[in-house]
Amino acid sequence: MTDVTESADPVVDIWDYVGLLVNEKAVDKYVLENNLIEKVYRNVNLTFDHVLLPTTNKNVFVVIVLSLIGENILGHYQLDLEKEYSL
Repeated sequence: MTDVTESADPVVDIWDYVGLLVNEKAVDKYVLENNLIEKVYRNVNLTFDHVLLPTTNKNVFVVIVLSLIGENILGHYQLDLEKEYSL
């Protein structure tokens, strides 16, 4: 995965989906209100983006997976870097 945060053009409008995540209490309302994105990573085949949204917990992100080919949202998951990589 390559960090494309600074260079990526939005392929999909994620903010309605983020609104659903706010309703599920997976994402803080502040993230939605301020359109906060921590990082965007793209796979080497240029087919998927992972959009990392900040949470109130350090090193924990909600990741939205986007298909660049279908130009749609495939889903999301919670990434806990401390748990995954023993940070």
